[in-house]
Amino acid sequence: ATNGLKDFIDARQWSPEMFVKAARNLNKYYTTVRPYTFKVKESEPFIDSVFAKFKALYSNFKPFSVCFAIGFHNTAGTVSDRFVLLGAEMVTAGKNTDFSELDSAWKPNPDRKETDITKAVMAIVAHECVHTQQPNGADSNAVVCNQLYFCLREGAANFIGELISGNTNYSEVNRYGDAHEAALWNEFKSTLCSPNADNWMYNGSNTQNRPADLGYYIGYKICKAYYNNAKDKQQAIRDII
Repeated sequence: ATNGLKDFIDARQWSPEMFVKAARNLNKYYTTVRPYTFKVKESEPFIDSVFAKFKALYSNFKPFSVCFAIGFHNTAGTVSDRFVLLGAEMVTAGKNTDFSELDSAWKPNPDRKETDITKAVMAIVAHECVHTQQPNGADSNAVVCNQLYFCLREGAANFIGELISGNTNYSEVNRYGDAHEAALWNEFKSTLCSPNADNWMYNGSNTQNRPADLGYYIGYKICKAYYNNAKDKQQAIRDII
């Protein structure tokens, strides 16, 4: 494994047995997604433009290396202390990918349009780059408010990532959020400082009748409002990060 894949394995606790099982059980998926994953190479110059735009917005930006790895359709992106880690099989998957073997609530809509791979890569690189710049953990003097904290971390990455790339890869979540905003605010505030954000994030396996990850939308809207109301936009970016 490359150093990037080793970090991905550590971050997601992948094992050799998991790779063997996936290769055996997801043959159609990996075969049909492969032509798409090869196209990530075409995105390389656009990744450089993401770094340049981030530096222009945030002078303290320190770029990380970007690793495209093949996982198990359970992680589109994460970070280690030296890499932005992207699951190429998720980021690039287009309409001709065969998802029939996946027993997962994360299956894409079968009517999805063809993925704009460059656009998707730029958006997720920008999002994950925000995480590489964020402090690890809340300030020791902060009020403990985990649900809000976790949603703000992801919402900040979505908002600043959108400023940089023009896209968030969360268009479905944002559309639903805008259509149900008042109800979502009331629901979110009723459990504002819950010990976790399980009802708002990473909940694709148990959410029903609405999109998963609506906490990304809540955090995004808070950060966007803060930025729009700030006189000093660059200071607002620093504050949000």
